Amino acid sequence: MGRHKMIKGICHLCGQNTDLSFEHVPPRTTFNKNTKYTSVDFEDYIKIKNPLKEKPKGKIKQGGIGYNSFCKECNSFLGANYVPAYKRWVQGGFEILKNTEFCPHKYLIKEVEPLKILKHIISMFLAINGDWYLETYPELSDFVANPESQKLSDKFRVFTYLTKAEKLRYISHVAKVDTALGTHIKCSEIAFPPYGAVLTIDFSGQINFLNDITRFRDFNLSKKTNLTVNMFQLPTNTGLSPLDYRKKSQLELDIEKNIALSDELERKFNSKNGSKETSS
Repeated sequence: MGRHKMIKGICHLCGQNTDLSFEHVPPRTTFNKNTKYTSVDFEDYIKIKNPLKEKPKGKIKQGGIGYNSFCKECNSFLGANYVPAYKRWVQGGFEILKNTEFCPHKYLIKEVEPLKILKHIISMFLAINGDWYLETYPELSDFVANPESQKLSDKFRVFTYLTKAEKLRYISHVAKVDTALGTHIKCSEIAFPPYGAVLTIDFSGQINFLNDITRFRDFNLSKKTNLTVNMFQLPTNTGLSPLDYRKKSQLELDIEKNIALSDELERKFNSKNGSKETSS
């Protein structure tokens, strides 16, 4: 396992300009200790016509997925206050994962701490987004930094789903556009088994198959509870497209259609330009 170096920067939680330690996302104790993955530049990824058939080249890394986002003190704070609660949440999710997509699960997790779980999920979104996120949405860091705070603006909502995470997702702040409905959702998304999580901003609607757990902010910090959970298990066959839960078979059809359309447009373009050159 490679050693993770400290870097200089702005802590995404306290805002200090200092040495930033490596924060595992999700925590290393939730099966992210020795994760091996390939880091691919976005420019290289979009050059690939069919990512299901062509593997993009990239750097192979190991030792867990994470970011240099928090100072040592804030990293330790998160580990002491929220990671144990998040670990219990993850253990409960793994117990009911099945080899089925779009399958609803109703299960009971005993002795959990929902407020701490919510705070840690939000801390992960602070980690994967740039330090501009801290300046733009200080309410998020304030909510995480104060263990007893239940103050979280209604403009922020957190959704979750169960997943085997066929493709891991670490998608920082984007606007997901739905051309059919003429709407867009400002969101970030993380998918690492057994859960996917989506943080939305200024969004008041519902997202199909996703479970809104923003209500976790209303739970008492000092009391553990038995929590009944209703959640769908969804596939993540794309790593760079937020809120995309298409089955692999549907994704393959859509990719082939897009390739065919692109090829047809290219033929028309070349034919048109060729005619112009001939006539001139």
